[in-house]
Amino acid sequence: MLFNILMKVFFMARYNGSRLKIVRRLGLLPGFTKKVLKKSTKALNFKKLSQYGLHLQEKQKLRYNYGVSEKELIRYVQKARKKNGDTGQLLLQFLENRLDSLLYKVGITSTILAARQLIAHGHIYVNNTKVTVPGFYCETGVKISLKKSLLKKFSKVVNKDLDGFTFVDNFEKIIIVKMDEPDIKQLGFSLNILLVLEYYAGN
Repeated sequence: MLFNILMKVFFMARYNGSRLKIVRRLGLLPGFTKKVLKKSTKALNFKKLSQYGLHLQEKQKLRYNYGVSEKELIRYVQKARKKNGDTGQLLLQFLENRLDSLLYKVGITSTILAARQLIAHGHIYVNNTKVTVPGFYCETGVKISLKKSLLKKFSKVVNKDLDGFTFVDNFEKIIIVKMDEPDIKQLGFSLNILLVLEYYAGN
């Protein structure tokens, strides 16, 4: 059953169905939704999956949590392979350094989906330039700014003690300075990155 669900949404760029249903099948995905399973809810037995199903499951975790399309994820995998270093770690860095991921990580929004909406509506500036592309790659040293009045709508809790970031209150705006690479050891969900890379071995 899990395998059929995964295959059904394989080519979908964005998922608009029940988020709790995805959490039941893939586990906790904080960037995708804050919904969690009730203790009485029985999760599916992942051991029944084939090897291909297990690889597909791990790949889908990345897609759903970061809200990227299949083509986008393939492109990130290919970029990671071309760089020197651990391919899996580089892949996660590409995803974590997306503008929508960073806004979620520092607590501006409660999910990455909410961050995408904030960016698409033109509320986010990077180095004083409006950016409307959620996947915009943020290099170390960039300054991300938005009006503080927007925080009431999206989130009231901003993690100003997060390592790798500096926060500056500038009148009506809050400015976030990315000082270092995000800690990819704290993704907030379980993931076997090796299975993801093996899944894309032919790409």
